[in-house]
Amino acid sequence: MKDHRYIDRIVKYAKKIAQYMDEAKTFLEFQQNDEKVDAVILNLEQIGETAKKLSSEAKQSYPSIDWPKIIGLRNMISHNYEGIRLNIIFDIATINIPELLSALDK
Repeated sequence: MKDHRYIDRIVKYAKKIAQYMDEAKTFLEFQQNDEKVDAVILNLEQIGETAKKLSSEAKQSYPSIDWPKIIGLRNMISHNYEGIRLNIIFDIATINIPELLSALDK
């Protein structure tokens, strides 16, 4: 039962990121908007934090999702915020987040 709530939270955070990225079509637009950068990074961190709480069975239910990478990103954000490369965050937000939403929608 908890896993269902965790998946719902991950979807909520991912949808926020997708919404933020609708307003930043290019890397330059994203990079120049500190509030958008901070909001996307915060929600990525929350996705990773929530993913850590999922049971192994729940993670196995979504084999196309690379849960260790999601959790690893959370750790990188938490422990090395100033060292984050924004081009990687932009790619995650524009490529991987839509893929995550699609996988969780199935």
